[in-house]
Amino acid sequence: MSERQNLDEEELSVISEFGFLLATGNTNTFTTNAKLNISQELKAWSYQLLGDFLYTQSEVEVDGKKDNAASAQKVFLSGQVDYKLKDPNNRLFFYGDYERDRFNEYHYQAAIAAGWSSRLWNTEQSQFRYSIGPGYSMSEEDDDSTVEDQTGLIVRAAVEYKCQLSPQATFRQYLSTEADTEYTKTRSESSLSTRLSGALAMKLSIILNHDTGINNQDEELDTEAAVTLVYQFL
Repeated sequence: MSERQNLDEEELSVISEFGFLLATGNTNTFTTNAKLNISQELKAWSYQLLGDFLYTQSEVEVDGKKDNAASAQKVFLSGQVDYKLKDPNNRLFFYGDYERDRFNEYHYQAAIAAGWSSRLWNTEQSQFRYSIGPGYSMSEEDDDSTVEDQTGLIVRAAVEYKCQLSPQATFRQYLSTEADTEYTKTRSESSLSTRLSGALAMKLSIILNHDTGINNQDEELDTEAAVTLVYQFL
C-alpha cells in the first residue's frame, strides 16, 4: 500500500442515507431512518458533522381499539473540528454531541470534549484514526424520571477504521465511549457499503448503543440493524 501524496485537502464530502420498513398483517409497523454526514479536509483544519434520525410507529390496542402510535423516536447530532499540527496527521480536536430519545428518561443528553487526535495511516486501501481527551457531560431528566444525574467530567475516546474491500465495496468500523467513575456510554457502528451506480450505494449497518446510566428496568444495550440507500452529493 502506498501513502497518499496529499491529505485530501479541500475535499468536501456530503453523504445522505435513507431507509424505511413497512410491515402489515398480524403486526403493523412503520420505521424510517435518515442520516447526513458532512466532512471536509482543509489545509489547517478538518471537520465532520453528523445527523441521525430514527422514527418507528406501531399499532397498539387501547381499550379494545387499535391505533397507531410512536414507539421509537430518536435524534442524534454530533460535530468534531480538528486543528492540524506540524504533522497534519496529528491534531487537536474539539467535539460536541446532542441526543434526544423520546422514549428514555432524559429530556436530552449532551457532551463536549477536547484533546488529541491522530490519523495513524491514510492510504488508498484503508485508513485508521483515533481521538482521546477529557470532557463534560450534561443531561436533563424528565419530570417523572427515576435515573440519576449524569452531569460531570468524563473521558471520551473514539476510533474509526475504513477499508476499501473492492472498487465497489467499503467496510467501516466506528467505536466511541464516554465514561466517568459511575457510568459509560458506548456507541459502535459496523457497516458495509456497496456502490450500485454512480453516487448511489446500498449500506448494511449494525449499530450498538450501550448505556449503563439508564433505569434498571430498561435494557442497557440497544441494537439497530438497517439496510439503507446512500447518496453522495459531493
